[in-house]
Amino acid sequence: MSDDDTGPNYDYDANKPAALLFTVIFGIALLLHIGQAIRYRTWWVWPLIIGLILETEGFAFRWYSIVKFYTLWPLVVSQVSVIVAPAFIAAQNYMLVGRMMSYLGKEHSIVSHTLITKIFVLCDIVSILTQAVSASMLNGDDLTTVRTGFDILIAALAFQVFMFLIFVGITIVFDKRSRAAHGEARKAINPLFVAFYLSAGMIILRSVYRTLEFATVKFGENQPATGYSLTHEWLVYVWDALPITISAFTLNVIHAGRYLPSKKGQRLDGTVEEPQPSRVCGCCCIYKRPRPVKYDANGVSMYQPGYMGKGTPLTPQESA
Repeated sequence: MSDDDTGPNYDYDANKPAALLFTVIFGIALLLHIGQAIRYRTWWVWPLIIGLILETEGFAFRWYSIVKFYTLWPLVVSQVSVIVAPAFIAAQNYMLVGRMMSYLGKEHSIVSHTLITKIFVLCDIVSILTQAVSASMLNGDDLTTVRTGFDILIAALAFQVFMFLIFVGITIVFDKRSRAAHGEARKAINPLFVAFYLSAGMIILRSVYRTLEFATVKFGENQPATGYSLTHEWLVYVWDALPITISAFTLNVIHAGRYLPSKKGQRLDGTVEEPQPSRVCGCCCIYKRPRPVKYDANGVSMYQPGYMGKGTPLTPQESA
């Protein structure tokens, strides 16, 4: 593609230093999270790392799309990356709360922590794929395709906000119940709830902005898209880049690895949950599925016959 085979990428004098600045900022956050994942062995933060790779890439290509002002493909890469990236950071928040539920006790949640992760991460994947496809449609020459892209993207963003708000509500209930159950013992993990609420709030703020941004774009008959957001660059940095920056660095400062055990299944009350195979009969086969097993502080299975919470199971003579 030559430099002069499309129209200009922006309807304003785009700011190269700002794009470069946020490339560096997100790059720093990315390197910090990779280092912390290695240090604390929190490999489950991979959605956040992917999200920050996309943010760094997105603003790097935004800078390049300003340099190559009449070359379309850098703009497409930038838009897809920046629009999709926060969905990965949202997925990280789902996994963070799932880990907190596992540690503090899934009985305090109105929904199982494993079910929460599956449902909301699945919804997030649908949102990511939908946003990626629709974002790639925004810069075509066919106005019908562009309009369709805007409509799909608005629906995907609204769906993301709706699901995330439901998730925040579930987390608030879990926060209150686990606080009441554990009392002073839960104070050590309270910063993680603060980190979640701040990170989630920034993602919701950004997603609401993006939804309104695309919803306010107007199309005339056989006319290109028009709207305030298409001619004012500051909105991108104030309502998108800045909130996601706050979200990412919040999870740096209050890192889960300093508050949660590296091994999933360890609980605040000293018990441990580990998968144990249990046989389930189906219509035509027998298969195994994991069933959680609790261990007390002494490593004794609490599901053994005769266990009375004494640290060791009762002998047959004692139980008699």
